[in-house]
Amino acid sequence: GFHNRFKRGARSYRVTCKDEKTQMIYQQKQSWLRPGLRGNRVEYCRCDSGFIRCHSVPVQSATEDCYSGNGTDYWGTQGKTVSGTPCLKWNSSRLKSKLYTAWKKNARDLGLGNHNFCRNPDGDTKPWCHVLRGSQLTWEFCDVPKCSTCGLRQYKESQFRIKGGLYTDITSHPWQAAIRAINRRSPGTTRFLCGGILIDSCWVLSAAHCFQETLKAHDLKVVLGRTSREDKEENEQEFEVEKYIIHEKFVPATFDNDIALLQLRSNSGSLQCAQETASVRTVCLPEAGLQLPTWTECELSGYGKHEETSPYYSERLKEAHVRLYPASRCTPRQLSNKIVTENMLCAGDTRSGGENVNLHDACQGDSGGPLVCMKDDRMHLIGIVSWGIGCGEKDVPGVYTKVINYLKWIEDKRRL
Repeated sequence: GFHNRFKRGARSYRVTCKDEKTQMIYQQKQSWLRPGLRGNRVEYCRCDSGFIRCHSVPVQSATEDCYSGNGTDYWGTQGKTVSGTPCLKWNSSRLKSKLYTAWKKNARDLGLGNHNFCRNPDGDTKPWCHVLRGSQLTWEFCDVPKCSTCGLRQYKESQFRIKGGLYTDITSHPWQAAIRAINRRSPGTTRFLCGGILIDSCWVLSAAHCFQETLKAHDLKVVLGRTSREDKEENEQEFEVEKYIIHEKFVPATFDNDIALLQLRSNSGSLQCAQETASVRTVCLPEAGLQLPTWTECELSGYGKHEETSPYYSERLKEAHVRLYPASRCTPRQLSNKIVTENMLCAGDTRSGGENVNLHDACQGDSGGPLVCMKDDRMHLIGIVSWGIGCGEKDVPGVYTKVINYLKWIEDKRRL
């Protein structure tokens, strides 16, 4: 059916569509999902000049039924809670005494109608619904995943060339973290320790070798969203560290298994720590078995030194562009006879170094930071800055912890 709403005496009119299946009214050009005839499909519908036009799509590609932000604009078709309980319809007679029902004055605007799809009409932390537990009327959060925005970033800013890299803005590398430690020489202050990588709201990856001096979790702070290494910035987010985990098989002599995981402490007591903004966002972890072609161009970022002889770290975030080396060029021969293990990968600047070419590479202070590569239009974490011979030497790649070898380790440690 369709409803036309004309304004008398005026030229403008608004066309709406009523979906009999969901008992919802939609505006012209608005689109929505609704259950299809078969359980494993949904229909993607849009309101077109008062008529509803739908086509069936597999659930996987139906904009992955997920919510963004806190899900107040979630109009998907999930009708089960985290415990697997089916939701009650929003117009169930049992809900007469409740505030959020299909009879609420602005129910349509809130997505409430003759259906049991999860919604967030009151601005809670995620979509929910009314349920019956036994004969008890209550509510539960829904089993709707959050839409992933990992590895996405704003348009890259213009960069300024410096030796061994380019100055950049944190919005180009919003997963970059700065790990700081209490400065024992100057109580009440912190000093820059290492880079880190945001992989989840409350979890940051880094390199194990950054934590060789015996630091307690409460000696550490993690700063996200900061372009400058030292100066506080308006949009930054700072966290205390709940705990940090160094890989149990880390070998200080060779830097094998050079990986560490830090759990941030929520500032609000909730399950969320980092709030997503243009300058704070997670990177995507690679899928198991991902193999990128040799010489794929990737990026690294960090607040490290411009060159090996620099007395200080960089004042602001830098980025460098390097290519993934084949295993045949990632051997002790290229790296001053140092041991290279299966848990390491090499990447470096493949341009021939000349008088005016500053080769890109990681340097002291970049440790623990990200080596990211583009896949499916998102940046994926392929390596963690680990070690190297000098900085930006011709034909000498930098060495990175191979993240793909640690996906299970990361998952297991986050569950503890």
